[in-house]
Amino acid sequence: MGGNDVQTYQKDSEVADALASLTIKAAEKAISERGSFTVALAGGSLVKLLGGLKGKTDVDWKNWHVFWVDERCVPHDDAESNYGGAMKALLGEVPIPSSQLYAIDETLCQSNEGAAKPCAEEYDARLKALPSDVLPRNSDGLPVFDLLLLGFGPDGHICSLFPEHPLLKIASPWILPIADSPKPPPERITFSLPVVNAAKTKCFTAVGEGKAEMAAKIIKSDGDDYFIPASLVKGDIVWLLDAPGASRL
Repeated sequence: MGGNDVQTYQKDSEVADALASLTIKAAEKAISERGSFTVALAGGSLVKLLGGLKGKTDVDWKNWHVFWVDERCVPHDDAESNYGGAMKALLGEVPIPSSQLYAIDETLCQSNEGAAKPCAEEYDARLKALPSDVLPRNSDGLPVFDLLLLGFGPDGHICSLFPEHPLLKIASPWILPIADSPKPPPERITFSLPVVNAAKTKCFTAVGEGKAEMAAKIIKSDGDDYFIPASLVKGDIVWLLDAPGASRL
């Protein structure tokens, strides 16, 4: 299986509802199969859509395990923190055990300079220590997340994997440090591209006209453009777009 499943909606609120529905269904399937659900989040505009999960009933939150596909090497209360943004948007209001929210170790981020390498090493080791019933591995030894909720930048970057960056061709470890992000802050950690592609389902969201041109480029690409990192994502991919975000398709 594989390829793009493109779903368009009229309003951003409908995209948020569709994202909630997709996530809950993925969680129910994973929990029924092995007792846990792994989802990894991006930051940016995706965070605003997570609110669609608020107030949902009959969600088995206690068996959710939440990760971040990339993170800025800043304290959790920093405005740039993807973890902090997700806590405000959703995670602070649902009963997922705090031990199952896998944020970077903020004690390693006292200074942004030089933080990426130790943050990446610690996060990589923590994920690799998880048992396979929580985070299964495939035949290549890569983690198989149930769902990645991804965004993309106007340059086509995903996670903190930027156009033509050397990290796009690095397969291990799972978590990579980046100290020269073209977007501030410069020091970050990111899933490697093979980890992204090993996930069962990848979901992209595109809301607003500002996302339309790049969304169309990614969806219509041949899947091998290192100038557009999001085009390198393989496997089962779901696109959720509002009408403006889909206007160039």
